Amino acid sequence: MLPPIPEKLLKIDDVTAGEHFSLDANDTCFYIWEYAVRQGYTAGPTNQLIKNLKIKPSEIAKTPARQHYKQQAINHAAKAIRNLLGQQTAEGQYSFVPIPSSKAMGDTDHDDRTAQVLERAFSSWKSDVQPILRVRRSMQADHESADRMTYDELLALTEVLQPMSPLRTTIVILDDVLNSGKHFKVAKSLLAIANPTATILGLFIARCTRERNLDSPAHD
Repeated sequence: MLPPIPEKLLKIDDVTAGEHFSLDANDTCFYIWEYAVRQGYTAGPTNQLIKNLKIKPSEIAKTPARQHYKQQAINHAAKAIRNLLGQQTAEGQYSFVPIPSSKAMGDTDHDDRTAQVLERAFSSWKSDVQPILRVRRSMQADHESADRMTYDELLALTEVLQPMSPLRTTIVILDDVLNSGKHFKVAKSLLAIANPTATILGLFIARCTRERNLDSPAHD
């Protein structure tokens, strides 16, 4: 079961911003769905989507049937972004930059799912997708570790590659889940240094919430 695609993107506001402590008043972020943190597939279709989106390549190698669920999640997230943004916006003055995998290039579990979401979302459109962020070495994903990296540690491990073409006037950073907002802030900081005149926004497939019953129509 997949979560219904909402009629519009939701925006992090004064109420929800406090749940993502790395964000501040200068951050503008949007999201599609809400994800019940520390709960499993049974918490609802959004949790199922995110859990399937995060299936590791090594898990698929052991159980190839899981590839179907991962691809289904990527396709549904891409469809949501395509529907919510539309062609005119997606082809406008926006460059879309995916948050990189926590695993470095060449690692068995390197996962470019956010880049795949963007590529599929804008298939056949003249959108600017630029996967120019990467980590210098593999690290433990935050959702798998109790000892999470600090902002400064993550900043030191992340780098910006040369873009394939000049970035457009507004940069949209895509990540799958907004928790503290640390990964977004690191990406924003690095991209702002390289592109000081750009407006930088955040777009998230889902935001974490500690509430329980999240997949009612009121949320989606």
